[in-house]
Amino acid sequence: MRLLQSPEVMRDSFLGDEWQPDSNMGPDSWFSLPNGQVAPDGSPWPATASPVQGQISLSTMGQTQQNPDLLKIFVRTLAPFAAALDGNAESSNTYIKYYVPLCVQTPLLTQTAMYTAACFLNETGHMDKTVTMAHKSQAISMLNENLWTDSSSNDETVAAHTQLILNEWYWGAGTDLGAHLRGLKEMVSARGGFRSLGLHGLIAKMAITADLSIALSYQVTPVLQSGRQIDVLENTQVPLRLALNTPLVSSLPRFADCAEALKLDPATAAILDDMRFLVSAVLALPDEPSQKELQKINTTSAWIHNRTSALPDYSPRRRPPTARSATTPAIIVTDIEASDATETDRSSVFARRGSWHSVHSTHSIASATSSDQAYSDHGQDDTLPRPHRRQTSHASSSSPDPPAPSSSPDPPDFLYQSVRLAALLYSRAIMERQPFSSVVEPSDFLQLWSTMWRVPLSTWKGVLGVFNWIIVGIAPAASESQRHGRFVKSMLANSLLQMGVDNWELARGVMEAGGRLQGWLGEGGERGRRGSSEGSGGSGGM
Repeated sequence: MRLLQSPEVMRDSFLGDEWQPDSNMGPDSWFSLPNGQVAPDGSPWPATASPVQGQISLSTMGQTQQNPDLLKIFVRTLAPFAAALDGNAESSNTYIKYYVPLCVQTPLLTQTAMYTAACFLNETGHMDKTVTMAHKSQAISMLNENLWTDSSSNDETVAAHTQLILNEWYWGAGTDLGAHLRGLKEMVSARGGFRSLGLHGLIAKMAITADLSIALSYQVTPVLQSGRQIDVLENTQVPLRLALNTPLVSSLPRFADCAEALKLDPATAAILDDMRFLVSAVLALPDEPSQKELQKINTTSAWIHNRTSALPDYSPRRRPPTARSATTPAIIVTDIEASDATETDRSSVFARRGSWHSVHSTHSIASATSSDQAYSDHGQDDTLPRPHRRQTSHASSSSPDPPAPSSSPDPPDFLYQSVRLAALLYSRAIMERQPFSSVVEPSDFLQLWSTMWRVPLSTWKGVLGVFNWIIVGIAPAASESQRHGRFVKSMLANSLLQMGVDNWELARGVMEAGGRLQGWLGEGGERGRRGSSEGSGGSGGM
């Protein structure tokens, strides 16, 4: 928790002895930079205002004391966390094996890496803002110079442009992200498409996951892709690593079947299987669903929300004071009636139409499923009325962490708590058909985010797909003013890239499903706003 409350704790925990700021690192140690030139094609980066007025030249960057330290911070501290959630990446990792050496060997990426490290140090209080802006100016100037040359679409330029876009998203105003992404799209097109980029597809994966991370955060359509369909970069099929299992992709193994391997409590696995069922049901809807189909989604999401709410909020092993009927009503989201649902229906795996785009199922949630068994084993109440909106907010922003009763013999399961809280937000968003940014209140975000931080990063790394699923739901609510917003953004981008490096086909499924789910939720929000506007006589609504 101290990590969440104090930036000083975070910077010292991450940096250790890596960074020893030079006593002469004040603003006056930097000189003004030349304006960036406009390239004939692509969208240039505007030159940044000089941090020091009255100077007309810039000392050679390699001669300054802090540059080797900045590069060391990037290589030893930031890059490992970009490659692995807990910072312990294998030497065979593509990002570590190919991209980091390229950053050290090429001037543009070296400067971009130093600027990235400077942004981090400024965020943690180790570097003055004006010094950081000087590094930004130099990186932009070098990029714009490359855009004038034959190197305008080489791997180095595309990678640097991508990292600068991420830096702008993390630490900048974000107002020009669309223009920069369109410029990147032109560069990739001039190169011949994503499959023409090098480093074993890594540069393409970095660009696409950056674009999709920004799109998922702002709940908009990505810029680099056509609609919400993600480019196929690899023709080979790779074995599934269970750590990537996610509720956003329907064709993966059930969490109940791999709970032991993933070290999940059966109740946690049951929640995740219910979430996969619910998300898949939404994605299986036709473009123009009938009112009956929408009502089935609403009924299903409300029922799942109710029984998830009834679970213990502290530990799956703590039973509620009274446990009523464990009989679960069958909830059918296809045109098959409850009386026609067979055991095959209940255990069938969702089929796919095409690659990852549509989901069809006759699967029903019934009392015979393992999900229900896991819930009833923990004394869950299946007969609650429909929930009220604020039923899931158990903590205020001033005290986000649920207290641990000292008399309880069961230790808190923070992974279970995180999954349960995220499931409540997902089911509520689908039930109300409202975007995550409207559903997730600041208190919801703080409660879930602080609970997640009680789980070691090494544990989250072992269930990376689950971690990413949670982040996809809360990223739109991580407002620019919140202290943790930048961290959430970086976790979204890093987790998508890590999944993409390991299994691009699966990462495609995650990004497409997340985008399509957000699009469906957004349509409901738009209709609600139009209805409010019409109901108020066109005066603008509420």
